Amino acid sequence: MRKLLLVFYLIFIVFFAYSQSPWREGEMQVKVFAEQPGQQELLQQLKINADYAGDFLRCYLTQAEYKQISASGIRTEVEIPDLNLWAASFGSKGVPNGYYTVAELNEIADSLLTHFPDICTLHNIGIASNNAVIYALKISDNPGVDENEPEILFDGGIHGDEVGGSENMIRFARDLCLGYGNDPYITDLVDNREIWIIYCLNPYGRSNMTRYNLVGVDINRDSGYMWNGEGNSPSAFSQPETKTLRSMLTDNQFVIHCSYHSGIEFISFPWSYRASQTPDHAQHQYLASLYANSSGYTNIPYQQGYSGMYPINGSTKDFGYGSVGAISWSVEISTSKQPPASQIVPIYLKNKPSMLAMCEYAGYGISGIITDALTGAPVSATLFVNDLYPISSDPEAGDFHKFLVSGNYELKVVANGYETQTISDIIISNQSSTFLNIEMQPAFGHYARVLVSSYIPNNNPNDEGYTPAALGPPDGIQYSLGRFGWAVFDMGTPVINGEGPDVIVHENDATPEGYTLFAGSTIDGPWQSMGTGIGTKAFDLSYTFLPEARYFKISDDGDGQSQVNNAGFDLDAIEGIVRIPPVDSTGYISGFIYEYHNPAQVVEGATVYSGEYSTTSGSDGYFLIRADTGYVQICAEHWSTWLYDCDTVYVNPGDTLDHSIYLYYVEKVQNMESPAINIYPNPVKGLAQISLKGNAVIEQVSAFDNMGVKHIVPLMLNAYGSATADFSEHRAGVYILEIRLKDGGIVHTKIVIQ
Repeated sequence: MRKLLLVFYLIFIVFFAYSQSPWREGEMQVKVFAEQPGQQELLQQLKINADYAGDFLRCYLTQAEYKQISASGIRTEVEIPDLNLWAASFGSKGVPNGYYTVAELNEIADSLLTHFPDICTLHNIGIASNNAVIYALKISDNPGVDENEPEILFDGGIHGDEVGGSENMIRFARDLCLGYGNDPYITDLVDNREIWIIYCLNPYGRSNMTRYNLVGVDINRDSGYMWNGEGNSPSAFSQPETKTLRSMLTDNQFVIHCSYHSGIEFISFPWSYRASQTPDHAQHQYLASLYANSSGYTNIPYQQGYSGMYPINGSTKDFGYGSVGAISWSVEISTSKQPPASQIVPIYLKNKPSMLAMCEYAGYGISGIITDALTGAPVSATLFVNDLYPISSDPEAGDFHKFLVSGNYELKVVANGYETQTISDIIISNQSSTFLNIEMQPAFGHYARVLVSSYIPNNNPNDEGYTPAALGPPDGIQYSLGRFGWAVFDMGTPVINGEGPDVIVHENDATPEGYTLFAGSTIDGPWQSMGTGIGTKAFDLSYTFLPEARYFKISDDGDGQSQVNNAGFDLDAIEGIVRIPPVDSTGYISGFIYEYHNPAQVVEGATVYSGEYSTTSGSDGYFLIRADTGYVQICAEHWSTWLYDCDTVYVNPGDTLDHSIYLYYVEKVQNMESPAINIYPNPVKGLAQISLKGNAVIEQVSAFDNMGVKHIVPLMLNAYGSATADFSEHRAGVYILEIRLKDGGIVHTKIVIQ
């Protein structure tokens, strides 16, 4: 019976494995020649999955889609009649001979981690649709630390049948590691950049020779910025692979993001979803030209994806630029998606100089540190340079970096909880970086920081689609959602469900329009309705039963026309209501803790207190403490070294008083001020007599130096409980004596040893 069950189990496993077709049933690869006006638009309306291949579009069609295109009169030529049979021909490896399997890529990554631990870390950044781990390598001089350095991201293997990208990624990672300490150029880049490499974003696709993931979704059509349901994508960021890339792009602050594909030789930058140029077109054009000219290609073209290749929605590059402000693009590295193995290294070597150049140029333009003016802590901010798409500062290090061509720029810095700062006349020169140290003054305010995803039916090219207009506080500039359009926003930190309204949606034009507001506790929902509105309106989170919400989705009600300027609800800002606490009579005291007898020595870890407030001094001795106003007492103590002092100071309401504290060696412990102890002589050099009044008998004497180190003092007990102590082996200084008595008591006093 057991054998029979085992046979049935094995049959089931084999059947299940082969029933998971990597391509859709009957799917074929077809050359489509969209030569007549309107034919490309028809293909886009039909949401045909296609790649630009120069003189034709390489389309992936089911039988029904193929018949639909043929009936429209578009000329076609079938390249691969059955993609499932074709994929099966690669066997269990899933890739052509000479190419690395997913397992082999992972083994190389593990080897780099093992042999170069000082500059290389390996990160599990997500789980793919087939439960395989998606890994990223980070290569930098201190890879375990988030430093003030420009960040760059390279990814490959998003389409599993385009096998060259992953080969490029793992070879580049290996060359960076091997070159460190041997090649001065590579060494300098690794020392001054944070380089991230996702070498296989779609493990299932590579293992099964398909552009799709396990559930048949093209993950380069699944990203949320101007999503449109192409490539079998059921919703924005529906797949674990795109969620993983989204997290990488939003959790880090990449200056440049290069995604590697094949099927043509081309550098494709945003936009892919619309014909108009990005506000950062000059930056895209400059760096694309640099990539092309640095490469080993004879004449690789570079252009905006929409016009240079083929219009698509939901691409990773449009999200990388549109949502997080990176110079994000696709690099198509070969005309064949599966070049002969003999071409793997030559193709990589064509791209290696350009990849190094991207690492270098990520450090040029504008950079700086953003901190809290009072505490010096890093501030997570949104930065607007002119009308370019915004970037973010690092919440851990406070640094920011943006590549810019030479020119004169204005920078606006917006951060929740701080006053907005604007800096004008910033001069940028080519191949250099202008550094700014920006201190932010605290203030009340909480607004949307990032547009996570968006949808405009048919894209509406008649509106500028400037999504950053909805970020930050109201400024009279709007982003129009589009008729029946929607957008999802990240507030940076949660909005708290408090008494009364919690969120205000701001519209800025004279014609109020309708919409629905939703709240979610995660970036993907689930979305709970907060109600409908017309024009500017306040909403209460209580309607959702959520205690707090960081993410909000706003949906247009569908009134009006679709293909016109300003179609749909005109969103100026989403504001989280900040409840200002009642005005109280408090201020602050800041300063440093020092030793009185050694003023150059700061005291780390001292307890500082004033009234009901307390804090601890930092490694540099610095403290900042809240305090009542008027005349108050502030004290500090560090009992492991027997230091203590109190001062009386005057604090003005709302002000920060600068006052440092110098600590003395004291006797503020149990029985320290007991008059029963007598030491003679004190100061002492050598022997000293210690006696106590009454019937107390000395058992042991210990001396604590100014570092808190305990020293047992040699004793000779005398009559009546007194003792002669030998201090001849102690260095000169101030000590605290701890005298233990036979009855269990402990007394303390101070002694000076000469």
